[in-house]
Amino acid sequence: ALNYGIYKEDLPGCDENPKIVAFVDMGHSALQVSVCAFNKGKLKVLSTAFDPYLGGKDFDQRLVEYFCAEFRSKYKMDVKSKARAVLRLTQECEKLKKLLSSNSTDILLNIECFMDDIDVCGKMN
Repeated sequence: ALNYGIYKEDLPGCDENPKIVAFVDMGHSALQVSVCAFNKGKLKVLSTAFDPYLGGKDFDQRLVEYFCAEFRSKYKMDVKSKARAVLRLTQECEKLKKLLSSNSTDILLNIECFMDDIDVCGKMN
């Protein structure tokens, strides 16, 4: 937050309403959120929250569950029946999550020779 305030050029003056910014840091296993008010040369932390049980790994798991269900209906395959397939899907979902964080368009998930030499694809937005 401090780095944001130091280098941000368009902050309101001290006598104006502050700019309110939320900073969200989702690590692998925990989530931290801070809400701050900024004026030129001034930073005030309004609120902070921390959840040690919610992180990127939980988001990855939801993506895996989503694609397991999609592949079950689309390709008639039970991904959870093979540990290697679950591991590959988890790795691809981690990549997908990183792409989703920086893009607002549909992101495609393509895995070649996923199970029984079948190529699968899906998308997320």
